[in-house]
Amino acid sequence: MINWRSITFRLVALYCGLLLLLGASFSLFTVLGFERYSRATIEANISARDAEAWDIVRPVIGNPTQVSELMEQRFSPSAQDRFFRITRNGAVIYRSGQPVDGSFDANAVPVPPPDSSGVTRDLGRLVLYTNQFRAPDGTTVAIESGQSDVFALGMEVSLVTSLVIGLPVLLLLAAMGGYVLIRRALAPVESMIKAAEAISFSNPGNRLPLMGSGDRVEALGLALNRMLDRLDTAYQHANRFSSDAAHELRTPLAIIQGELESAVLGRDLPAEADSAIGTVLEEVSRLSKIVDNLLKLSRMDRPSAHGAWASVDLFDLAGETIDQMQLLAGEKQVVLKGPTGVGTLVSGDRDRLKQILVNLLDNAIKYTLPGGQVVVDVNAAGGQARLSVIDTGIGIAPESLDYIFDRFYRVSTNRGDSGAGLGLAIVKSICHAHGGNIQVRSSLGAGTTFSVTLPLASTGSAVSPEPASRGEIQPREPVESAA
Repeated sequence: MINWRSITFRLVALYCGLLLLLGASFSLFTVLGFERYSRATIEANISARDAEAWDIVRPVIGNPTQVSELMEQRFSPSAQDRFFRITRNGAVIYRSGQPVDGSFDANAVPVPPPDSSGVTRDLGRLVLYTNQFRAPDGTTVAIESGQSDVFALGMEVSLVTSLVIGLPVLLLLAAMGGYVLIRRALAPVESMIKAAEAISFSNPGNRLPLMGSGDRVEALGLALNRMLDRLDTAYQHANRFSSDAAHELRTPLAIIQGELESAVLGRDLPAEADSAIGTVLEEVSRLSKIVDNLLKLSRMDRPSAHGAWASVDLFDLAGETIDQMQLLAGEKQVVLKGPTGVGTLVSGDRDRLKQILVNLLDNAIKYTLPGGQVVVDVNAAGGQARLSVIDTGIGIAPESLDYIFDRFYRVSTNRGDSGAGLGLAIVKSICHAHGGNIQVRSSLGAGTTFSVTLPLASTGSAVSPEPASRGEIQPREPVESAA
């Protein structure tokens, strides 16, 4: 499909428009020039034939029969679509016959006025030139020489037809050639676009390729690379600040929590004081979770955090996590099913991948009404593993779908959510750190589906596509909530 607003289309359109203007101007100049040339050629020919005819008939001007014979023998006017008329003292002594092409009527050609010597006249399709000569006996002889312009007109029509047909063909070829040339000229820009699309937090040091052409495209690439350097530096500063701040807050929060717990432990405090301290402990615990999540995010965004990974079977990992989340689902009266699908190997950090499942399942259970269900599916296609968490919950408003993975963004609900809006941001960071991606589809009142795609592990570490056994109960591990 043609993108009418693309720079390629606009350049080709301007290029073809310029060619059309130049071609039309050249065609008009050519046609007018040919018309003037053919007219001048006809006038030169008929005036020359007038002088030649006088040279032939001057010796026998007194004998009309000889004049006619000489004129027919030399010029053959009818066969050549020409016209001759010789008048002596106003009396016609010779007139040629009808032309073969019938372009004019020789008998209907009017007699020229007395002052028409050396003048060219247009009589329909006949171009007529008249000249007067003085005979040896002193009489005045007028010789009219004419020629049909049908042949010249036919040549002109053929020229116009060739230009009308040839110019669009030329424009079409020029458009195709211009498109190819412009695409080749913009190839460095395409390379920069692909390189820019590939830049992520997992490879922040990558920069746009430069072609060394020394033109404005290279200047653009240099400017964008300098901008990426500044953005990378600013992001590293912000990430370092977030990590340092979170790290510094962990110790005082732990001390505050410990002191508050000690203050209420084994002491008979008034009800108001006990309630106030309990509220403060809850807030301190919530702040501790936020600090921990900020630390996780900052660590996941560091390339140095992507150490050696192992092969992880997503199907087994999903089954283990579902077993551990059954208690939470039972408390919410939500049916937790799965996993469905097949054993699928990916390369990564098992604990981080499990955190993806925990956060997605925690959100799905939290926002699914009692009696609803949550299903986990694991499959692989096209070199990618796909992990889907499907719920029948309350759904997400369309205007919130573009922001739910942003840090500290929380969807407004009446479910009493006390999270900090970092759970899905952590999930997205883990996916990107593993070279994957996460997508969401949701309808209000109908449920939500989160789909995580991750690259499959190498062939040497592949597992059998047979479904993993779900007959044994997996040991329970502490589950971290998606705060």
